[in-house]
Amino acid sequence: MKKVRNLYVLETSDLKIIETISLLNKDSFYPLAEGVYKILVGLDDEEAVKFNELPTYKTLISYNSKKVSRLIMMLLRYHYLERVYDPSSDKLYLKVAPKGETELVKYHKKHKYKFTKKEVNLEPTIVKLDLSKIK
Repeated sequence: MKKVRNLYVLETSDLKIIETISLLNKDSFYPLAEGVYKILVGLDDEEAVKFNELPTYKTLISYNSKKVSRLIMMLLRYHYLERVYDPSSDKLYLKVAPKGETELVKYHKKHKYKFTKKEVNLEPTIVKLDLSKIK
């Protein structure tokens, strides 16, 4: 978020977080900040892989969990997100507030493209070479 004369302007990363939570909420899933991080970074654990079809899956691969948590706290502070209490687990889960849904609608009217998934191409760092064949 950028501060502009006591207003906060949402950046693309903020909108990706809101979009992820909104899509999960539509299917009655309510994540913790750690769950949102797993989806946005694209961790290959059993919890996050179930949501690999989300358009925001693997779109913030360079972010660490601390940065995603900080962005979520800012979105909560400015009422783009809300918390939902689950008495069975005694935890507060994330839900998109009406203000957040309004911002998503505005964003999708202006931008017709989808969020792009980023792939990391890892080159091998240790290779086996047959030096007798190389001259």
